[in-house]
Amino acid sequence: MQKHGQKTLAQYASLYIDVNLNPPIHRRQDELISTIRDDVAGRFGQTVGQQVAKQLERYYFVSTSDHHGPIVDFSFSNANLLAAVSHATHQDPDLAYIIVLACSSISFRNISFPRGLVYHVVQDGKSDIERVSFFPASARSCPVFNFRPYTRTEIEQVKTNLGKKQYNPMIKEKLAALLDEVYLQPEVLTCRSFTDQVTLTNAAVWRRFFLSPLQPPAELLSLEQETIVTQLILRYHLDQDTTIYHVLFDPDYESLLKQYFDGIMGAFSTADHSGSYLFWALPPGSKYRQQLWKHGAVLSTDDGQYSVAMTPAAIRGALERKEIFPTTLLDFFVLSFYYGLKCLGGFNQINYLTAMKGAYIKMNVDRMNYRSIEVCARAQTKEMSDGYLIAYGQAPDGGVVQANGIDMYLYGDAQTWGIVQEVANTVTINDSLYPAMPEFYRYVYTEVQRDPKLAAITPEQVIFHHGLQDKLKPCVRYA
Repeated sequence: MQKHGQKTLAQYASLYIDVNLNPPIHRRQDELISTIRDDVAGRFGQTVGQQVAKQLERYYFVSTSDHHGPIVDFSFSNANLLAAVSHATHQDPDLAYIIVLACSSISFRNISFPRGLVYHVVQDGKSDIERVSFFPASARSCPVFNFRPYTRTEIEQVKTNLGKKQYNPMIKEKLAALLDEVYLQPEVLTCRSFTDQVTLTNAAVWRRFFLSPLQPPAELLSLEQETIVTQLILRYHLDQDTTIYHVLFDPDYESLLKQYFDGIMGAFSTADHSGSYLFWALPPGSKYRQQLWKHGAVLSTDDGQYSVAMTPAAIRGALERKEIFPTTLLDFFVLSFYYGLKCLGGFNQINYLTAMKGAYIKMNVDRMNYRSIEVCARAQTKEMSDGYLIAYGQAPDGGVVQANGIDMYLYGDAQTWGIVQEVANTVTINDSLYPAMPEFYRYVYTEVQRDPKLAAITPEQVIFHHGLQDKLKPCVRYA
């Protein structure tokens, strides 16, 4: 906020395309680009895959702020809308996609609600948040990674439950149409996992944020971060002499990992027994992810019921069977520090990724691995794309509340996208972040640490306290 607070949101977002590159990154980036290209081509066809590769060759950045689930979280919706504003400003046909590498290691109980849809409804003259889940309550502690696909029966049950709601019939009709036209499509129902379904459905739902005949300024590609990193490891880092290979299998790196990364958010903590050592385990028959810890040449769970040898062959087999998947730390080792990919993120990411970068450089200084230092030193870790709110809705009582993309679909009109662009070009970073402070407070402090008075503050109260209700022009009106 000190550096960019007075910039408008559009001015700040226009900087997304500025990427630090050096010759080692140019040589390595072909591996990453081809891996993303192949993943996209398998889902959306060869033409889209080639277009994405062409974009990354010129604009070597992605967003890693999202959780992999339906694009319903207010922060994630707004982050991608701001990216759309930036893409529209540049008007470059090669900048045609908002590429998101979303995290799926979260559980279904996460605050971002990856298990269904979130939207506003009006009841008794007030706007309320409504949530509908695709899955039963028993799924809440399960990780999103490699979770089974939802079924036709489950979505039909959601439609039945919606029919019993007492709010506006037009809203119920639009939600039912969304479920039919997006979530019940044959190509979606035949996906092998929920994460595969999310990639297809988010692309389709995104287009409905922009009312016909208006076309989105860029298509949304919500890919699974863990899948991309896993494919990179399988292709290039189990049999070749790379820094990632040595991090995984060189005993000399074990003490350095513990020395420099133990205690960093997103890595692991031996004192708190939190996180996991490079990989999470999802053993056969287990519903829940489990921690893995290094014991000699083996990674094993706390109960010892699952283990995998730290050898290239064993890790390859476990990754291919989806019994293990990379942690956030390993994800960014690969994406940001080895391949030099610019990763736009949320307020947590810009802090822990910067700490990880410093630790990664120290680790490689100790190993005199100067090529790795050269690449990592240019990694951009402080580009925040999440938390800026540009889509607002007007409640029946005149109040201004945060809107998400589903709200735009349900309540939007021909002026909605133009208003979003107007807000992005007039509201500053500071003004946009103020309403997000209550959410930041919940993320930064545990429930025990929170001051009850501060925890009770709502975004709406912040908006009126700072007199932002006149600046934050609503793009939808709830009815």
